[in-house]
Parts: sequence; C-alpha cells; structure tokens
Amino acid sequence: MNAVLPVVVMMLASCLSPAHAASVTIADQNSSLKFTIDEPTSNLGVPNDPIQLPRTVEWTVDGRRILVYPSGPLTFVDVGHIHPGLHVAANQLHAQGPMLGFGTGAMSGTVIGGVVYSVDGGAAGSGVSRISEKVDIHNKTGGAVSMSLAGMGYKPPQAALEVPDFTGLKVTGTTLIYFQGNAQTGSLTAPPFAPVTVRPIVSFSGFNPLLNQSFNLPAGAVLTMVTELKVENAPWLTVVWWVWLVVLLAATALVVRKRTRPPG
Repeated sequence: MNAVLPVVVMMLASCLSPAHAASVTIADQNSSLKFTIDEPTSNLGVPNDPIQLPRTVEWTVDGRRILVYPSGPLTFVDVGHIHPGLHVAANQLHAQGPMLGFGTGAMSGTVIGGVVYSVDGGAAGSGVSRISEKVDIHNKTGGAVSMSLAGMGYKPPQAALEVPDFTGLKVTGTTLIYFQGNAQTGSLTAPPFAPVTVRPIVSFSGFNPLLNQSFNLPAGAVLTMVTELKVENAPWLTVVWWVWLVVLLAATALVVRKRTRPPG
C-alpha cells in the first residue's frame, strides 16, 4: 500500500463532523458507560466506507456525567462491529474494525483494532466507580506502522472539544502498554517465541498525561493498551462537611450559652 495513503485518509477523517453519532450503553450498580461513535454517514472513498470513528466515553456515576476521551490509536479505528454483552460480560461492550488507511472491508484490513470497555459500579450514592478500556491493534502488514499513542482520559488539546469537568471528584488511573510478536510468531508458549516490549506504566491523578507519543508498531506485532480509571468524591468535600458541622455546633453552643446566662 502507498505509505502516503494512510496519512491522507487520517487527515481527512480528522475533519469529519461528530455532530451525528451512534452509541452503546452498559451499566453496573450506580454507574453506566456510553461509548459513542460516528453515524454511518461519512464516506472517504475507501473499501471500509462509511467511516465510523470513536468519539467519546460518557461515564455516569450516581447521576454525575464524567466525560472521557478514548485512547489513541483507537480513535482512528473505523468501527464496523459493536455490541454489549454476547461474548463479553453484561457490563462490557466490544467494538472492532480496521485502522483508517488499512481497511479492506467493514471489519477487515491489514491493520485491525479492537476494544473492550468495562464498567464496575459501587453502591448507590457512594460516588465510587471504575471503568477500564483494553485495546488491541494488530499490524498484519509487512512493515512497521507509525501511530500516535494517547491514554484514555487525556485532556483534549483541541479548543473545539469539551474539556471534562472533574470538580468535586478524585479521578485516578493507570495505563499499561506493551507490544508482542512479529511477522513469524505472536506466541509466548510455543516456539518460535515472540518478542515482547513493555513500556513504562503511567499512573496519574486527574487527566491522563499520556498524549501524542509517536510509536512504530513492528510488522506482525500486536499493540495492547489497558487503562483503568477510578472515581470517588474528592476528600475536600468530606473536610468541608466536617468544618460546616463544627461551625454549626459552635454557633448552637453560643446561642444556648447566651440564653442560659443569668441576667447581670
């Protein structure tokens, strides 16, 4: 394939409007996760038309919406297959498709991507929840493929995109990235054994700092990205509540003291 084609297609795709979107929602206890992709209305003149790119993850905990942006390069996977449940758990969804510029059909291509999202809620009213994203990108070509890495939960650099609001929340997360295999093998249990590279684990509080990191996926290798996000009410809310209670008790004691003081 012409090496310029994937770049051109990705540039065109970045201009597609996300105004119309399709979504799948999963839920568990106090939480839900809605994964939104483009409606099948955009055509770039490629075998995998119409193009449906991942756009957002909306994580709702006890009624509070928390906007999350999916990882990259998942955002350049044209989703041709998406569903909750079935071969994944009831609190999970699965999506799959070819990478832009490498598609040969709705679900086929020389570079393929897939993702499973999970949501694990807490007790109602607890404010506690957990979501995870596991992405696999398989390079079936005969050469290395260049891509940009971004961890789920990053702060978008584009001014036109909504910035997630974490006010009153404690959001923490971890991203693990590794790639395994080559054109000969992907196995760790049968010879010839596959090479494996594990990148430094990224742990963070607030926004995921992993953004726009250049990466070359070797021929035959599979890139795996796993991100976990956890949320709970920010500790300062508890502190404010206790301060308010102490002030209220002190004011009440002062009023009682004034009323019970003997006349002078």
